[in-house]
Parts: sequence; structure tokens; C-alpha cells
Amino acid sequence: MGTKGTKSAKKKMTKKKWIIVAAVVAAGVLLAVFLLPQFLFRANMQSEAGITRTASVEKGTIETTVVGSGNLAAGDTLQIKLPSDVTVDTVLVDAGDTVAAGDTLATLNAASLQSAIANAEEELSSLDSKIDEVKDDTESNTITSAVSGRVKQIFAGEGDSTSNIIDENGSLAVVSIDGKMKVTFTPSSTDGLGIGSEVDVTLSDGDTETGTVSTLSAKSCTVTLTDNGPTCGDDVIISLDGTELGTGTLEINAPIAILGGTGTIESVDVSLNESISSGDTLFTLTEAAVSREYETLLTERTEYEEILRILLKYAETNSITAESGGTISEVSITAAGDSSASTSTGSDAQSSSSAARGVSSLSGNTDDFVQLLSASSGDSENITLLTESDAVTELTGVTEIFVNNPAIGNTPQSTIMPGNGYTGTISWEPADLKFEAGTVYAANITLTAAPGYHFSSDATVNVAGAKIENITVSPETSGNVLAFRAVFEATAQDTQQDQQAASAESNAQGDNSAAASGGMPSGSSGSTSYSASNASGSAAASTASSSGSSSSDSEDSLLQTAFTIQTGEANSLTVNVDELDILTIDIGQEATIVLDALPDDSFHGTVTKISNSGTVQSGVTTYPVTITLDDISGSGALTGMNATATISIATSTDVLLIPLDALQEMGNEQFVYIVGDSDEGLGERRIVETGLSDGTNVEIISGLSEGEQVAYIESTSAGDSEQTMMQGMGGGTPPNGGNMGGGTPPNGGNMGGGPMG
Repeated sequence: MGTKGTKSAKKKMTKKKWIIVAAVVAAGVLLAVFLLPQFLFRANMQSEAGITRTASVEKGTIETTVVGSGNLAAGDTLQIKLPSDVTVDTVLVDAGDTVAAGDTLATLNAASLQSAIANAEEELSSLDSKIDEVKDDTESNTITSAVSGRVKQIFAGEGDSTSNIIDENGSLAVVSIDGKMKVTFTPSSTDGLGIGSEVDVTLSDGDTETGTVSTLSAKSCTVTLTDNGPTCGDDVIISLDGTELGTGTLEINAPIAILGGTGTIESVDVSLNESISSGDTLFTLTEAAVSREYETLLTERTEYEEILRILLKYAETNSITAESGGTISEVSITAAGDSSASTSTGSDAQSSSSAARGVSSLSGNTDDFVQLLSASSGDSENITLLTESDAVTELTGVTEIFVNNPAIGNTPQSTIMPGNGYTGTISWEPADLKFEAGTVYAANITLTAAPGYHFSSDATVNVAGAKIENITVSPETSGNVLAFRAVFEATAQDTQQDQQAASAESNAQGDNSAAASGGMPSGSSGSTSYSASNASGSAAASTASSSGSSSSDSEDSLLQTAFTIQTGEANSLTVNVDELDILTIDIGQEATIVLDALPDDSFHGTVTKISNSGTVQSGVTTYPVTITLDDISGSGALTGMNATATISIATSTDVLLIPLDALQEMGNEQFVYIVGDSDEGLGERRIVETGLSDGTNVEIISGLSEGEQVAYIESTSAGDSEQTMMQGMGGGTPPNGGNMGGGTPPNGGNMGGGPMG
């Protein structure tokens, strides 16, 4: 029994050992199966995202750039003008067409050309007569006052240029017109004060004047006193019964600024503090300018000279030809009538158009008969002789009349540009020599149909900027009259009048926003300006004006742009630069341009224009920057080609460079790791100062020496990191307990990313 029991016990023990061994083996296998992917993942992550690199600090060149794209355009454009009263028969080109010098762009109606030439010659003759009448007229050689008052400031002296003095001081002199000076101050106490209270005003020379409180509040008090004696800009003390209330600076209560025409001061005919009357001479000029009417007429004559030159040139061939080769960028005219009929070209279209309108291009005596060709669509050989009374062309629809809108100081337009089949006259109400401020002007215009033309009963007109009233059409069969009235909006209020109104309001409210310091009173202090008057002294308030805008408006109304041609090479590129980069762009910066169509070639360019007007799209503001290419000739580049420009912002040469990945940041510090014998992490941590960066390398200004080695963990691309993460089954922390992404700096510091797992 005992032996059996012992054997049985041994068998049980042996069996138990095998079970334990099997369990241990099974546990080991399970542990290996679980840990192997983690081990492989960690090894892979260390290989993919934690590759340790070293780089040598080397000298080189680094450049910062801004990149933009756009389309090539021609650097120069040519506008071909056409007088507005010439009829276009056919337009032979479209936008985008390439033309050579001398190519015909459009054919013109011969009769309308001859009529326009005659009208231009007539206008020149009329202008010459007017110029002869006023050529000896000059502006007044004296500057007089239009108001009574007291002279409180004089800025001009003998030999001074009136325009220079006005630019520097705002006027030639300043006159007080209400007999008062004023001072505004903050009162130390208002006890015993009220509107109308009398106070003592002590001047800087010790003299005392009696003042009167005109406005009063806890924070501001204005006192007026006589203008006979006290000086503008004087520092004064205000007191009541021996108690000082405050201090301030004297101003003119109601100032009038004296302006004058162009000239040189020969003499100053008044003195400071002198009392003057309206019409008194203040200054005498040595050189009187020619009259403004004379200058206006000369400008108008120059415009008609240019128009006549253009007309005579077009009349040689009854067509418009290209003055130089290039690409048509814009066609601004259309053929008369149905645009589909413009397919006719050459003399056939021209003669057909002339005949259809019943217009003769013959010159000479037309009193008895005018021979006109009446074209028949079915029988081109049928020619009918028509009498003048038989050939009448209806003027229907809307006729556009060009009139320069009234502007202060400009001379009213005295002529109407003749149109195709009519002439015109104009008169103004009120009949001022110059347009005055704050006035509603109306132009009474009469259009007379030329022989062989007739305004239809439903004919109407349009004048830009005016309301048309009282249109009447006379009943005559030929040569009838269309009359109407064009009413314009009131001209702007005169600046001086506005200032005078501001002065009155300022006086009423005690507003002392402008401090008088002996200089020119500002607009807020109520300064009013008067111009030089004529010899009789009847000055009128006016602002300085220029005939330039009137001249430009007149020329635009007489000539229209027919074609715009891009000439020269496609050497201009405009790119849009982000608002974050625009302040780094300067005129003269160099750029490298690459065309999509010519990827193997690069072109040099220079920034020539930077726009200050931004465009907002999807919350992003960009600014146009124009680059001019200087070596595009013969390359095959065409306007419209896509191009990418790389603008060089800054360049550093012979400087220390390291890879940008080697630069670490923590807070406000930038540092690198120096390869050495250190057992901690990558090596010694050293603070550096950086300069330019091009996205790959960075300039080191201080902290490193050439030849030193820096260590860093090279970051992987986003795609590689994503693939690595997909390969790892499960989570886990990157080796050494660092943070993933961006090249984790050992021994602390975050470079983005986050813990795995």
C-alpha cells in the first residue's frame, strides 16, 4: 500500500511540472506575439521619424523670396482716336487680332469726314477771331479788398511770388471784418461771470483792454475785445476784479483771407492794423497774367488743331489705319446701323452707305442740284439724279450732345461740336463770364439740321450730367431746328463761403478748435478767402481753379477712343502679392520669371509698380505688383501667357548656414545641439541668433563657428508619418519618451505633434 501510494504521488508531481512548463511556454509565446509588433513599430518609428542627423556649419548665400503668378501683357499701349462726329461704315478687326503698321482697321463715311473737316475749320476760324479780340486782355495788376475791415496779418512782401506766399501761409493777408479779436480759455472760476460780463484783458506789453464774455461754460469761456491795437497771436491774461481767471492766445474773431492771382508783389499798399474799405488796393503786382478767357480759348484751339490733323489724315483713305504693329486689345466703335452689315468692305460698302444716307461728298456749288447716288438693292446700275429737296435724311433717335458741366471758375462752353448732319449754338443762364459757386446753370441749345437733313418729330437729345427740358422741333422739311434746355446741378458751394459760415457758427457756439498763433487762421476758425478783384475793385469770393480739367473734359467729348493696340513685346507681368508680404516689396527689386509655355527658360525682371489698392477675396487681401521684363525679345513669349515670378526680397552672401531642421525653439530662445563627447541626448545645447531663412536653410548671425557640427532629429514628411502610424498595430510611446513630430529636441522642448497611443 505504501509503495503504491508513493508511486502515485510521484506521477502526480511529474504531471504537475509538465503543466507548469506548458503554461510558461504558452505565456512566453503569447507575450512574444503581443510584444513583437510593438518592438517592430518602435524600431520603425525610430528609423522613420527619429533619424539622427548631423550637419556642418558652412558659409554660403541665402535668399528670401516672394512668389506670385499672372499673365504677360504688352508694356505699351496705343490709343487711336476718332472725332465723335464721324460716321464709321465698317469695323474690320476684333479684339485679339494682330495687326501690322498700315493695316486698315475701319472704313469711314466720306461725307461725314468732309463735313467734320469743314466744321473743324469753321471752329478754328471762330476761335481765332475770339482770340484776337481778347489777346491784349490781362488780369488786374492790383489786388483789392472786397470787404471793409482791419488788416491784422500781412504775409507778402515786395518781390514775393503770390503763389509761393499762398502755398506757405494760406493767403497774402488776413482782414478782420467785425472789429473784434477773441480769446478762448478755461476759467478757473465762473463765479460772477455771465454772457455779456466785462473783464480785463492784459496784453503782453502790459496794456489792458476791456473784454466781453461771449460764450461761457464750466470748461470754456470766450471773450471778445477790440481789434484796434491787439495783435493776432498775442498771449494775454484775463481777470475779473483783480482775480486772474485764465490765460489764452488772441485770434481774429471773423477773419477774411486775401488771395490773389499769379504775379510778383511790386508793393504792399497797406500796413498792419490799418482800417480799410471795400475796393481799397492791398497789393500791386509787377507782372499781370494774361486773361483766363484768353488761356481757355488757346487751349480750345489746340484741341481743334489736333482734331483737324486727325480728320485730314483719315480723309486721305477714308479709313483708320494702324499707326504701329501690335495686338488689338479693345475695339470701342461700331459701324453705323446694323452691326451685321459690317461684313461689307472696301469702296462698295462705303459708296453704299453714303448713298443710303443721301449724302454727297462732292464739293463746290450746291445751290441748284446735288448729285446723289441712290443705290437699289436689286439694280446696282440704276442711278437716279435727286434734287436737294428730294434727298432728305431723317435724324431720329437720341442725339448725344457734349457739354462741359459747370465747374467753379471755368469759362462756360461757347460752342457746340458739329455733328453728322447738324450744327449747334449754346447760350447760358445766368450769363456769367465764369461759373460761380452755388449756382444752377442752364444751357439753351439750338441744333440746326444741315441741308438735306431733317430732325424727326420724335428726335430727342441727351447731355451727360444735365436734365433735358422743353424740347421743340420745328416743322420744316429740310434744315429744321431742334431746341432744348439742359439744366445742370448747382455748382459746389464756394470754399470761402463754407468757411465764413463755419466762422459764424464758431462765434455763436464759442468753438475754439483752432488756436491762433500769428499764422494763417485755419478753416475751423472761420477763415474766408477772397481773390484779386478787377480794376474797379468789385472782388468776388472764389476758389483757385485750373482750366486743366475743363480742357481734358472738352477733349474727351470731342474725341473718342476707337481702338486700343498693345504694342511692343509682352514684357509686363502683374502678380498679386499677399498682404503679409506686400510690405517687403520695393520698387527696383529683381525678379526671376518662368513661363508655363517656356519652362526651360527664365527671364530677368524688375519691380516697377506697387499698387496701394488691395483686393479682398475669401478674406484674403492681395495687392497688384507690376514687374517689367528686360530680356523677353525673341523668346517667343506672347501676351496672355501664364508666368510665375520669384521676387528677391533680401540676400545674404558669405554667411554661416545650417539646415532649418537643426534649429530648435523654446519660448523666445533659439538653440542647436553641438556634436561632442556629451553623453546626454544629442550634445551641448547652445543659444544662437538667426537671420534670413529660405525654408530649407537658416542664417546664423552669432553662436556658431564655421566647421562646427550640429545634431538634430530629422523630421519625416506627413505622408511617411501617416504610413508609419498605419503600420504600427496599437499605441505606444516614441523612444526616449519624446514627443512625436517636427524633430523632437532631446532633453526637453516641444516641436509639435503629440504622444502616440
